[in-house]
Amino acid sequence: MTEVQLHDITLVPERTLGSPAGEGPLRGRLTFGWDLLPADHASAPADWRAQVNGTPGRDYRHLLLVCSFRPETPQSPGVFRHASLAVSLTTPDPAVRPVARLIDPGERTRPVGGPGTGLSFTVATGIVDLDLGVERQPDAGPGREEWIVRGHGASQPDPQWEFRSLRRLPLAGDHPVAALVELVPGVPNTADVLVAAELEHRSWGVRRYRARLAPQSHGITLSP
Repeated sequence: MTEVQLHDITLVPERTLGSPAGEGPLRGRLTFGWDLLPADHASAPADWRAQVNGTPGRDYRHLLLVCSFRPETPQSPGVFRHASLAVSLTTPDPAVRPVARLIDPGERTRPVGGPGTGLSFTVATGIVDLDLGVERQPDAGPGREEWIVRGHGASQPDPQWEFRSLRRLPLAGDHPVAALVELVPGVPNTADVLVAAELEHRSWGVRRYRARLAPQSHGITLSP
C-alpha cells in the first residue's frame, strides 16, 4: 500500500461556439495525486514482479495515479459522465521514449442488474484496493459486466485511462490507476499528465473541461 497526497484541481471549460454565458471554472470537484514506487515494492501485482525479475538489465518504476471525483455543489454544479487521464512518457530526445510496459487496470468492471440491494464490494487493482457501492438484483445470479475504468496503451509511451458513470453507479470517489514504466537509461525521464472530463448540467447539457494541473503534477520526474 501507499499513501497518495491528493491536490484540488481546477476544471476549465472548453470554449466552443455557443458556450453558455457566465460559464466559469469548476473548483472542488476533482482531486489528483501520484506516487512513484520502486520496481520491487511488496504490493506490486505478480505479473509486474515477473516482468521486472525476467528482465534484470532494465530499469523500471511503478507510477501510481489517482483521480478523485467529488459530488456537485450549488457553487460547482454538474454531474460527471466521463473523464480521461492521459500520460505522455518523454525524454529530451523525442525519438527515444520510456514505455508503459504494463498498465493497471486494463479494465475495471461492475455487475449490471436491475433494482438492487445496495450491496458493496471491493475491486483489487493490484496497487490499492477500491471500495465501490453497487446495486445488484437479488438472486439474479451471474450477470453482465460493464466497465467503469478502461486502460489503453500497454507497451506504449502514451498510456491512458477512461472513467465513466453507469446508470446505477455515478462517477465518484477515488479511482487509482498505475503503469509499470520501463525507463530509458542515462537520461531524464518524465511523465506529462493531461486530465479531461465531461459533466452534464441541468441547463447546459454536457460540457467538456480540462484540468489545470500544478507543475509538479503535470510533469512528473521519473528519473533525474
